[in-house]
Formats: sequence, C-alpha cells, structure tokens
Amino acid sequence: MVARHAGYTGDTMKKILLRTFLIAVVVVNLLAWLVDYYSDVTIAYLFRFALIMGIMFISTIFTGAALLLGFLDTEERNEHPE
Repeated sequence: MVARHAGYTGDTMKKILLRTFLIAVVVVNLLAWLVDYYSDVTIAYLFRFALIMGIMFISTIFTGAALLLGFLDTEERNEHPE
C-alpha cells in the first residue's frame, strides 16, 4: 500500500535515494583519493562499498521517517471519537 497523500508519490523516495547514492559515491571516492594522495594508504574498494551502503541505509531510515512524519502532520484529526 502506497500513501498518496501530502504530495507523496512513489518516485519521491527513489529520487532521494538516487541523489544520496550519487553523492555518497563521489564523497567516499574523493575522500579515499585524498587519503591515498596525502598518506599513501589505500582504502580497499570493499570498504568503500561498505561505506556507500551504510550511507544509503542510514539515509533510507531518515528519509522514511521524515516522509512518515510529514504524512502524519497533514492527517486530519478526529476530535470526537465515538
């Protein structure tokens, strides 16, 4: 069941996660390159992949929570339940 309320569509989460993935790839590889350049320590690609996936999972949790709170914020309240 997909909530179609408060401007939420199924593509919102996909767009946010795609942006997060691209930013994570760029940032992790840039930092790995800087570490390699200045300290001659190479960060393995498996560790880079783990960092990118960790960033993705954390952003998924926070994005889902933000969308849920936004949905609950716009929900009509029943003041007199019977």
